[in-house]
Amino acid sequence: MRPRRHFVLGVAFSLVAFHCPAPAQAADTAPKIAWESDFDAALLRAQKESKPLLVAFLMDNEPANDETINQHYADPEIVKLSGKFVCLACCIGEHKGEDGKCAKFPGITCEQHQAIEKKARARWLVGEDVCTPQHVFCDPKGQVIMRKVYLVPKQTLKKGMAFVLNAVAKDPDSKSLVDEEKSRVDTWLKDLDSKNLEVREAALRELGVADDPRAIPAVLQRAKVGEDATRVAAINALAKKGNYAAVKPLTTLLGDPKPQITIRVAIALEAIQIPDATPDLLTAIKKEKRDRVRGFFLRAAARSSPSSAAVRDACVQALKGASAQLLPCVLIALGRMKPDSRIIDSVRPLLTDKNQNTRALAAWVLGSQATPECATAIEALLQAEKTPEVKGLATSALKYCKGEKVDGYDSLFMQFFSESDY
Repeated sequence: MRPRRHFVLGVAFSLVAFHCPAPAQAADTAPKIAWESDFDAALLRAQKESKPLLVAFLMDNEPANDETINQHYADPEIVKLSGKFVCLACCIGEHKGEDGKCAKFPGITCEQHQAIEKKARARWLVGEDVCTPQHVFCDPKGQVIMRKVYLVPKQTLKKGMAFVLNAVAKDPDSKSLVDEEKSRVDTWLKDLDSKNLEVREAALRELGVADDPRAIPAVLQRAKVGEDATRVAAINALAKKGNYAAVKPLTTLLGDPKPQITIRVAIALEAIQIPDATPDLLTAIKKEKRDRVRGFFLRAAARSSPSSAAVRDACVQALKGASAQLLPCVLIALGRMKPDSRIIDSVRPLLTDKNQNTRALAAWVLGSQATPECATAIEALLQAEKTPEVKGLATSALKYCKGEKVDGYDSLFMQFFSESDY
């Protein structure tokens, strides 16, 4: 069963759910991260020893989280760097070994990492949606310096740890990683003034996800002012899943008077998929009068916080009497949300709509809601539907609704909706 809180998962680069266990002797001598057993004591130790905090939010039985634990946390360089942090494991799972200790997080018990998760979530996360794997890096006083959200390559995690150590203590062991990244950023900053469009846009893309504190402000500067094409390119450069540092800068642009800019901002936040954007999006939704813009705000909010009651209610309300410009985006938003009877009741009547795109999108939403009631409604549509394209999507929706695997289901709506029309 799915836990009460909704988890937003990273996408793994490789599956490691099943692996051959190492010999006992090798496992005993392998480097391990030293996890803290008590939340309050850990924060006190961080302050006393002037060490930064590494707070890891993880869940069980999911490829990206498994890869982080089995591969990243076994990497000798990451383990070495972690020794300069006070490390907190946050997980609600149960992995008790024969000795009573946790088999997943060595040195502590499951009760300890469960208690730490509760306190850490209340302090450092927004809303009920927990994006995992997630690493929150804080200074010795617990103030957030950096986050790495969802699965990142090992080298990216190492660089992030190095920048945090450099910010707190000018750590000599991390200096080479920091200097290497700063050199690359120096080059990209110079390339922003290149006369070659491809060079400029390549520099924006790299700076959009760089850890150097100079990077995001340089991209944001070009996102705020200038020609629309340059602004859009800068906004697009920030649109990377898990790019936490870009969330707040992007939300400042939600009130831009140009619809082409605000729509691109919403699309970027939708791609980033982090719940910290949701409060600003909900505020913008209430203020926004242009349907074509408001629809993308709803999409971004649903993608950022799929279990939010406030977002669900805003989408259901927007569906009532929605214009042709607003309707497709609202349906896409609802298709990304946690199953709820109010969504099903609102969308089911649209299966008989005169517009084939609306019927198709409604079937896609009900497929993602995945209840027996939805399956019955989709079957009724298939019996009456004459349009081949709608029948094709509805067939996939019925399979998905019944728990069958449908590759790329999350993006099947795109054949009935084009962002280029907006």
